[in-house]
Amino acid sequence: MTDQIQILYIDDEQGNLDTFEHAFGSDYKIKVCLSAEEALKITLKEEIPLVIADQRMPGMSGIELCEKLYSERPDTIRMILTAYTETNLLLEAIRRGHVSDYIVKPWKKGSLKPILDKALQEYQQRKAKMKELESRLAKVQILEEQVLQTYDDRGMVGFSSGLKNVKEMVQKVSPTDSTVLLLGETGTGKELLARAIHSSSKRKDAPFIPVHCAALAKTLLESEIFGHEKGAFTGADQARVGRFELANQGTIFLDEIGEIPEEIQVKLLRVLQEREIQRVGGNRLISTDVRLIAATNKNLKKEVEQGRFREDLYFRLNVIPIQVPPLRERKEDIPEFANYFLKKFSKKTGITISFSLEAIQLLSNYDWPGNVRELENIVERAVILNSGPVIETEDLDLHLEEMMKIERVEIDKLPSVTSVREKIQQSEVQVLTNALLKTKGNISEAARELEMPRTNLFRRLKKYKLI
Repeated sequence: MTDQIQILYIDDEQGNLDTFEHAFGSDYKIKVCLSAEEALKITLKEEIPLVIADQRMPGMSGIELCEKLYSERPDTIRMILTAYTETNLLLEAIRRGHVSDYIVKPWKKGSLKPILDKALQEYQQRKAKMKELESRLAKVQILEEQVLQTYDDRGMVGFSSGLKNVKEMVQKVSPTDSTVLLLGETGTGKELLARAIHSSSKRKDAPFIPVHCAALAKTLLESEIFGHEKGAFTGADQARVGRFELANQGTIFLDEIGEIPEEIQVKLLRVLQEREIQRVGGNRLISTDVRLIAATNKNLKKEVEQGRFREDLYFRLNVIPIQVPPLRERKEDIPEFANYFLKKFSKKTGITISFSLEAIQLLSNYDWPGNVRELENIVERAVILNSGPVIETEDLDLHLEEMMKIERVEIDKLPSVTSVREKIQQSEVQVLTNALLKTKGNISEAARELEMPRTNLFRRLKKYKLI
C-alpha cells in the first residue's frame, strides 16, 4: 500500500468515520475529518486522489466543499455520500463537474468497494494523461525557445587543431551515459560542447534541456529544475513540469553548477543516486532517465575544500571531466566560430553578408577575454549594424587596428612613478614601467616578459596614459 493518502472521508458524525475506516482501512490509505473546513486545509497541503464528503454538515456542505475542490484540486475525484435525496442539487453539481458521483446511504462494503476502485483507477488514468499533456506542452515551449539555436551540421563548432584533445574526448564519451563535467572560463563554448556530446549520443532524438543555474534565484531554480505542484508557493497557480522531467530519455545541461545553493545540491545528489525527482510541494517520487552534463567556471575542488560545494556531489559530477581551453589559446578556431555565428545571425535576420579577409585577420589577432560569447556578440552586432554586404574591420569595433599600428613606446615620454601615483597604485605602474624599460619600449616583448596577452598590456598602457 502506498504511503500517500488515497481517500479522504469527511463526515460530522464520528461513528460514521469509524465505520468507514474499519471497512476500508486495510484496502486503502484513509484519512478522516469532521468538517469540510478541515478537509480543505488537508487538501491544500497534499493532493488526494479521492474525496468522499457527507452532504449535510454544519457550516460548509459536501457540495460546497466539492465546488471549492473543483477550482483548487481539479484532478481529485469528488464524491458525495448522503442519506438524503437532494436530486436537483446533486445533478446540477455533477452537470457542472463539481461532483464526480454520489453514493446513497446506507452503503455496503461489497457494493461500495468496486466504485472506489474504479474511481482510483480513473484518477490514475487522468493523472497519466495530464502528465503526458503537460510534458508535451512544456517540450513544445522548449523547442520554440531552441528554434533559433541552430548549430553546425556536425554538431561541433571550433573543433580544429585547437581542440583536438577535447574532440577526441567527446568522441569517446558521447556514446556512453556517463556524467560529464565541462570546465573552463565563462564564454568558452561549454554549451556548444554539451550539445555536440548530446547530438553524437544514443539520446540524440530525445530533448536536450539547458538550465543556466547562475541566472535564477534559489526558489526559481529549484522549481525550474524539479518542477512544482499547484499551490506549492505564492504564484504557483498551476502545476509545472521541471527540466528533469522534460529531459526524460535525453540530456540535461546544468550550466554554472558551482552556483547552486547547498539545499539544491542535496536534491540533485539524490537524483543522481536514485534516478528519481520530487516536485516542489509534491510528495510523490517521479522516475527519470536523464543523462547529466554539467559545466562550471569555478574550481569545484577548491569550493569543496572551502565548504561551499558538497564533496559527495562533486565526486558524482566529476566522472568525465573535460577542460575547455579559452579562445586565446586556440586562435586557429576563431575563423570557424566567426563564420558559424555569421551564418547563424544571417539566417536569423535574413541578411546576406560575409567577412572581408582583413576582418577575419583582425578577429584572429584579438585575445577575446570574453571568449566565444564575446565573439558571438561582436558578430551579432556587426551583422545588425552593418549597411553593406561585407563586414570590414571598421565594422567590428575592436580598436585593434590602432593597437597593431603602435609597436613601440617612446621611453622619454614615460611619466615618473610619482606623477602617476594619484591615478593608480604605485606597484602596478612600476611593474609596467620596468618591463618597458627592460624591453626598450617593445610592447610585444614586454607582454611576454609580464606573461600577459599583448591586448591586455595595450589596454593597461592606454588606461594609465603611458602611450
